[in-house]
Amino acid sequence: MKILILGLGNIGQALARKLRDDGHTVVGTTTTLEKVDALAAHVDEVAVLFGHEADKVKSAAAGCDAIVVTVAPDAKKSRTVEERDSHYRQVLLSSCESAAAACDRVIFASSFSVYGDGGPGSTSITEETPCSNSEEPSSKYYQMAEQAVLASRTGCVLRYPDMYGAPGDMSYPDRVRLAHQYMAGKTIFGADAPLYCINYLDVVTSLVHAIDRNLTGVFNVCDNDNLPYTNKQVFDAICSAEGLEPLEFLNQIKAPNRRISAERIYATGYRVAHPDPNAAMVIAQLDV
Repeated sequence: MKILILGLGNIGQALARKLRDDGHTVVGTTTTLEKVDALAAHVDEVAVLFGHEADKVKSAAAGCDAIVVTVAPDAKKSRTVEERDSHYRQVLLSSCESAAAACDRVIFASSFSVYGDGGPGSTSITEETPCSNSEEPSSKYYQMAEQAVLASRTGCVLRYPDMYGAPGDMSYPDRVRLAHQYMAGKTIFGADAPLYCINYLDVVTSLVHAIDRNLTGVFNVCDNDNLPYTNKQVFDAICSAEGLEPLEFLNQIKAPNRRISAERIYATGYRVAHPDPNAAMVIAQLDV
């Protein structure tokens, strides 16, 4: 197969390497001309474009059997609602619209943020749980991007929690220290939401799984066997270990407030391989 990866960040690069190892031809995109030479080691061809440049995306996708959209917003451009509205619209929605116009088979790396706080109830959140929090750009534009992909019967959306572990990613203690340094000890997240996270290598294997199994529709991707600790439990444990004051939770970006089911993708034979990196830290602090 010939596959276009829209966005050669850490996920896109790792995915490209795996797909090439599996015998596929891979075209990848970057928005930065200076990165072309370095990225050429991971793909068969590099195209320089932005996701909203529909004509360039169509040209890059010529002859491709599928497009995988792995673009992700830049946290530095997402600090306020106004910044998020402009940035998420261009990065997420425009990229998926361009991809869907260029190829029938699009696989989109989406986010659990589409669920908002999950709404009322105590049952597990599934792919059928209504999306919510449509006024928050980080949720709204993921939802709209998904709709653009799913307009095709061969579209596939994989919803992920927070991703970690890629080269250059901040650790969770680093994130807490950053909140103290630049946000006066505050975080835009809610206190009580389970802190679901996924290793970037599990993201890659799930995307490859979707391609190999020709999956269509929507799938939650997370550890289906274990409920993680809450944001407050994790961040309080980090603050205690680091000798910092506990964070104040602003609850601006809502996250699901209960268990999320990944039974649908598990039923296809996929399994998350990496354990929760925060569990041991919380347990250690509970034992103190």
